[in-house]
Amino acid sequence: MDDQEALALCIAGDRQIFEVLVNRYQTDVLTFTGIILGDKEEAKDITQETFIQALLSLKHFDTNRSFKNWLYAIAYRKCIDRKRREKLFSKYLRSSSKESLHQNGKIMRYGRLEESDLLGPVLKRLSRRERIAVVLQTEEGYSTQEIAEILQCSDSTARVTLHNAKRKIRKLLRGDENV
Repeated sequence: MDDQEALALCIAGDRQIFEVLVNRYQTDVLTFTGIILGDKEEAKDITQETFIQALLSLKHFDTNRSFKNWLYAIAYRKCIDRKRREKLFSKYLRSSSKESLHQNGKIMRYGRLEESDLLGPVLKRLSRRERIAVVLQTEEGYSTQEIAEILQCSDSTARVTLHNAKRKIRKLLRGDENV
């Protein structure tokens, strides 16, 4: 059963079929959220929230769009919201107790690029947006148009983001630390 058939059944009211879609995309969404958040447990939470929101919002889904891209867009927004809340919470703690919020330092590596001994450290030097764009293009095969849809930006912004990321990667691989 392809995505369109499963979605048509789900929209018609067969919620059990949604499990097929969850099983099909759960690993991809978990990898994606893990790359953004850097924490396995948070990534699991956001992945679960993504599928819950997708199920609840199916009636608004444009079946002419890619379901996977739609899931990635939901997951991306949820990750950004989580990071924003963490930042606000951290700021609140610093201002109220004069103690900084300590991270446990655990970074779960998901993608093949991030596992690379050579590229892993280089990717960490990119901005979150650049890292996501590079991973989506190189590991998932996404076009700049699809990346723009997921990151909720224009096609030209996605192209510039990818261009800048690749330029930074080349400089860092050559040993230029002034990036």
